[in-house]
Amino acid sequence: MEQPPRIVYPTDSAPVVETVARALRNELFEKAHLSSISSESVHETVGLRVAVASNCPWPLPDDLPVHDPWMFARIEEGNGIVAASDPRFLYGLFGVVKERIESGDPNSLEGGLTIRPQFRWITGREDQHMLRLGYLKRRKDPVTLDDVEQSFREAARLGCTHVVVNEPAERTPHEAGPEGEIYYRFYAYAIDIDQYVETKLNKGTYPPELLNGNLTLLKKLSALAVKYGLTPGLYSANPRSVPESLLRKYPFLRGARIDHTYRAFEPRYTLTLAHPAVRWHYAELMRNLLREVPELGFMIALLNDSGSGFEYTASLYPGRNGGPYLVREWRPDAEIARLAAENVIRYYRLIRDAAHEINPEFRIQTGLKNIAEEAEIILDGLDNGIDLHRISQRSDYDDGWFGTMQRFRAKGSEMCGDAILRGSPQIIGVPSPWQAARKLDQLKTAGFRHVEVYIDAPFLVESEINREVLHAFQFSAERTVDEVVREFADRLVGSDLADQLVAVWRASDEAVAATPWHSLYGGQGFTWYRWWVRPFVPNISAIPEADRAYYEKYILSIFNNPHNVDFSKDCLWDLITRSEAEDQLAKFDGEVWEPLDRAISMAAEAALSVADGANVVFEETRDRLRAYRSYCRTLRNISAWIAGVHGYLQAGSDSERTRWRAVVDEMVANELENAKELLELWESTDLDFVVLAEHGETMHTHGTNLPDLLRKKIDLMGQYGGVEPYIDPNYMWRMPAGSDLAEAEYLRC
Repeated sequence: MEQPPRIVYPTDSAPVVETVARALRNELFEKAHLSSISSESVHETVGLRVAVASNCPWPLPDDLPVHDPWMFARIEEGNGIVAASDPRFLYGLFGVVKERIESGDPNSLEGGLTIRPQFRWITGREDQHMLRLGYLKRRKDPVTLDDVEQSFREAARLGCTHVVVNEPAERTPHEAGPEGEIYYRFYAYAIDIDQYVETKLNKGTYPPELLNGNLTLLKKLSALAVKYGLTPGLYSANPRSVPESLLRKYPFLRGARIDHTYRAFEPRYTLTLAHPAVRWHYAELMRNLLREVPELGFMIALLNDSGSGFEYTASLYPGRNGGPYLVREWRPDAEIARLAAENVIRYYRLIRDAAHEINPEFRIQTGLKNIAEEAEIILDGLDNGIDLHRISQRSDYDDGWFGTMQRFRAKGSEMCGDAILRGSPQIIGVPSPWQAARKLDQLKTAGFRHVEVYIDAPFLVESEINREVLHAFQFSAERTVDEVVREFADRLVGSDLADQLVAVWRASDEAVAATPWHSLYGGQGFTWYRWWVRPFVPNISAIPEADRAYYEKYILSIFNNPHNVDFSKDCLWDLITRSEAEDQLAKFDGEVWEPLDRAISMAAEAALSVADGANVVFEETRDRLRAYRSYCRTLRNISAWIAGVHGYLQAGSDSERTRWRAVVDEMVANELENAKELLELWESTDLDFVVLAEHGETMHTHGTNLPDLLRKKIDLMGQYGGVEPYIDPNYMWRMPAGSDLAEAEYLRC
């Protein structure tokens, strides 16, 4: 391809225009002269032009879409244009142009290439637990702003248009609770907007150093996103509880109690949104934040969880409650639900309108399944940039929600779909490209235009097939997933070995598709409940509490939570029933191990038989799959524990007890072997197969002390793995260590 003499772009363009112009020069056309031009000299320009439609002084083809996003590139005889309908697609177009030229297919650009992205809005989420900075690479190097920039650059190349950029500057939450409480740990992420800026109402509530640190980091991350054309946004638990110091100052503004009553030793309260002073406060917070960071384009609101919630909604953990201004005494439940819903609608419209004063395109995304009892009323009030986020914890609503999509769009709102494109929510880099393609196709077929996808971070797994599936789906809809998989394998290991790598990916994909979804335990709960490091024994109470402290220190559980001695429970919930556990156990043993072992075996064999760098690809794939196998075995053994221990305790005959005792004994042996193999894997590689935190172990992450904890687990399972199955039925009613009150005195009551 002939080198263009110049690469030019309009002065006063969006930052991504210069980013793409520089990338074209630095990565493809090194001899070209790079310059920006004013509108007065447009007619004089020759060479390769870069622009977005809103600021493009050069003629574009007449047949480009008017209402839908587009990307257009034409490069011939040293001249041409690279342009997109808006900044969010320009860097993705550069990626396509680069692929065409480097693959030896530049002719496809000469007649002009028009691309219509499949989705208008893709929020790319690789921010595990809403954090990034401070995680470790290869167990030693902390993730830095340069790594986050790499992540944003990759997201833009893949076709993402939006990214979440907020995270606290400090790794520990500002607020702490009483001794022994764990609820404050939920305040380590998804901080609300009052921890970036303040108003006259809450001035001095948070230290100025905290506000300045959070705001400064937000500005840095937002600027990195905008550099690649991405729209930065917030993920916030909103409206969140406020420090008690503010409520002592304004006790009449106390709103809803929102904490989880089993996990919190002291109540947490929001401000009452029914009071106009509080509504002014939140509107002013939004204005102040966007004055500081005007490029922010959206907020995903996490509600009724992690320290947030709305007054008088039924799904508040303590039940319907709130301040004195919304609900009178003795009202029927339907009226309370209506008043609560109207309060929610008024709040969202309030902060939207405040945001629109500075950024008219700002959008709010909220998920209503967490407040399902009021959802139908709230749905009618969502309009003009208040969108419905499908992902949520509760499943009260089914796919019937899809039918409201056109009604939403008529009001200027959208429904946002979601897909986890990662092979595992915990293990990094598990290949499952066919699964990823199916999920994307389901979203497109269902009619979603706005979606959120979860992908692996490039600073933890550099080349990843699932991400390539997203890239191809967004920009090359005519390509099949088989073509994408084969071409990427060819790129990684060469044509001679590509079939072997594809076979490994195919077997891995089969295993991922077959893996039972393990409720809360398989996602964030995998670290919350310390599954990899806690001992799986038939009677957990048999282990002295002092010996259990090493893992209970960071567990999502307090001293009297039945979960501590019963894997099936948490607080007052039955998370996995015995019947469900038996079904999952059978599914693991009948469907997961064969394809997964086949994938590991093929990757291991290839790693030993090939050279020239390709062996590294197979080695890393083998070890990621070994980590995934360990994760799956632990999930399988949770099911085996629940089925076996509860089966034993509920058995009506000696023969039935003997049968379930065999299940328990097999579970102990299986998880003990699993822990030893995971320890061996850790010691044989420094590969990033799970997120690790620089500052050490937390409830949300593992630390580099993982092997030490595994050794303790192995030791305790060796000591107590053969005890008789038992679950203390009165565990919930125990008093904390050191109490003078004996159980024998009060359990009679």
